[in-house]
Amino acid sequence: MKKNNTLSNIKNIMPNWITIDEAVNTANQLINKKITYSDICRSALCGKISLSIYFQSSITIRKIKECNSKIKVKPTESSLFNRICILDSTCFLSGRNLISSTEGEYISATHSVLEAALIGHEYKLIQRLLAKSLNIPTPIKRPEYTNYGIFVVVSGIIYQVFERTTWKERFEQQLRRLPKGTAKEISEIVSSNLISKLYNKEFFPLHYLPQDACFVIRQTELEKLINLRLKNETIRLSSTRITTPLSRLFWLSCKNNESISSLIKQPYKLLSIFEQWASVEGMTDRLSGDTLKTALERGSPASFLASK
Repeated sequence: MKKNNTLSNIKNIMPNWITIDEAVNTANQLINKKITYSDICRSALCGKISLSIYFQSSITIRKIKECNSKIKVKPTESSLFNRICILDSTCFLSGRNLISSTEGEYISATHSVLEAALIGHEYKLIQRLLAKSLNIPTPIKRPEYTNYGIFVVVSGIIYQVFERTTWKERFEQQLRRLPKGTAKEISEIVSSNLISKLYNKEFFPLHYLPQDACFVIRQTELEKLINLRLKNETIRLSSTRITTPLSRLFWLSCKNNESISSLIKQPYKLLSIFEQWASVEGMTDRLSGDTLKTALERGSPASFLASK
């Protein structure tokens, strides 16, 4: 299928974004070279395409602070209650207290589909999806790994994703992520001393995707992936057509054919003869003069001697 027709078909049959499973089905309807779920995950992790996150529930975002193109971090407040509410549960249990640093206003996201930055925990989630699709073990969670949260890109700027809830709801939510014994002990220590704060609302970092959120791919990114696949296929086929052994056989055939041997150094004049022969045999493909010239040059004795 021609490249332009393929891209046109994508625009006709695909909405602005679809799930990864839908993208696999769509791509494989359009091109012969199959694209798999793992191809999409790998391409995203390698930076060849971007994936987005579809948030069904409302979220809030805030611009991150950067230092040398990396997320700037800072220590959180030292109180037990604050640490358990702000930190990822694994970081809390291991005694780490660093969080990402953000600035500016908290902004209610006006779009439900936001590009995944793949610099935070969302990168780990794509790694897990890749492992699952390949039926291999999921990445090991190293002790030194710090989950700073989920990050997205809006107009080229990186934002962290937050939820707005009460301290009480957040505290209870975080307790559920801890071992039961630890959760009970912490609850007895902090709950009776912070009644006045419990019902105040605050913005808290999302360390995991909400249950009603999922990764999706935009139409433009699927086009990019299919373009890469078609380009690689074209390069592979072109290389096959003009390999050196085949070029030498082609040169010998032309040289020993009395009707065309005199034109062997004039490949563009040979082109019309080959096109006429192809037409007689019912072949309607457009032949390339450049390919013909390259094959004859590579197959000639001069090329063979030069390679010695």
